[in-house]
Amino acid sequence: MNANPDLPDELDDPAADRLLAGAGRFSPQRGFEDRVVSRVRVPLPGWARVVRDRVRAMTSGVAGWTLLATFSIATAASWTAGAVLGVRYWTDISAVWNQGWRQVLGVLRGELPLGVPPVLAGARQAVEQWLAGLGLDMQTAAVGYGAVVLVCAVALRLLTAQPARSRGSNAAS
Repeated sequence: MNANPDLPDELDDPAADRLLAGAGRFSPQRGFEDRVVSRVRVPLPGWARVVRDRVRAMTSGVAGWTLLATFSIATAASWTAGAVLGVRYWTDISAVWNQGWRQVLGVLRGELPLGVPPVLAGARQAVEQWLAGLGLDMQTAAVGYGAVVLVCAVALRLLTAQPARSRGSNAAS
């Protein structure tokens, strides 16, 4: 007798070996796992269902394409404005870039004390003043732009997703 009832008394059990050898092996058909997993439903909490339904309503059909087009136009406009400002102020930008790069190299060589180079700090202040003139601060502009990019990405993913019925997820075989 042994302490573990799950283990046989003897390591070699010819009767069990014969029974196991005669047992057939289960071999599911192709696509079995997909059919089974497609029927598994994991219930969401109420608040998550509400959020899911609102996002789905906002980003599907005509409303979704309209939202995506609007945000895409806003994104293109902001990139265009950045490019126009870059071309317009190219000499200033390149001068700040060159001076800032020289200061960074000076810090790396040990010629200047470690810290934010004054030219780069001045460039940041110029951007903050420009945004303040528009009535925004830098964090609000960054968060707003990030939200636009995120909504565009989610909307594009949902709008271009293949419908479940064409994937054959519940097809009987």
